[in-house]
Amino acid sequence: EMIITDATFPLANIDTEAVLGLVATAEVETEVEVDQDVRLEDRAQGTLRPPPNFMPGDISLTCWIEKWGFKDATGFVEPRVLISVRNLDGEPLGALQETPVCVQRTHNYCHFDSTVYIQMSLNQLPKGTAVFFEFRHWKARKHKKSTWAYCFMEMDEIKSGPVTLEVYKKPADYSRKQTPSLLTVKPLYMHLDLAVKRI
Repeated sequence: EMIITDATFPLANIDTEAVLGLVATAEVETEVEVDQDVRLEDRAQGTLRPPPNFMPGDISLTCWIEKWGFKDATGFVEPRVLISVRNLDGEPLGALQETPVCVQRTHNYCHFDSTVYIQMSLNQLPKGTAVFFEFRHWKARKHKKSTWAYCFMEMDEIKSGPVTLEVYKKPADYSRKQTPSLLTVKPLYMHLDLAVKRI
């Protein structure tokens, strides 16, 4: 059941400076080719969109991404989160958005403090839609972005207030045809705060 409130969601302050480190792992990663000449400051900005212009009766969703937990979060270079809304066939509904790089890293968490405005009204989305969050980082020596893990949130999980999502091993199964595998058995999650509002 979707819980709707009249609460407004504050825009979090965003520090877009990246803190560089070294990734120490032998695990094979999902990689995405990018332009090798893209400058660090350009990569760090992200592609988050402003609040859309909704019509009366629409239901908006705003996600504040607080932090993402890992056994060792200090080794990732330029961590960021890719957000997409997808139907049951795994097809994206609208443009993908990416946060700026995280604003702080502690031993077990990458802190983002990023506000994401979902660009579609929730009551206009088809049945079975889910919101996906993919944790990505930069591989400097190979000039590639790489997906490390992912989470997703189905429509019946969307309600105003704090939310914790389980973290799954890549690659992301957008169509959700198989049971995902947890990245770790440790109690480490993605932490969000949601605001659902009827216009």
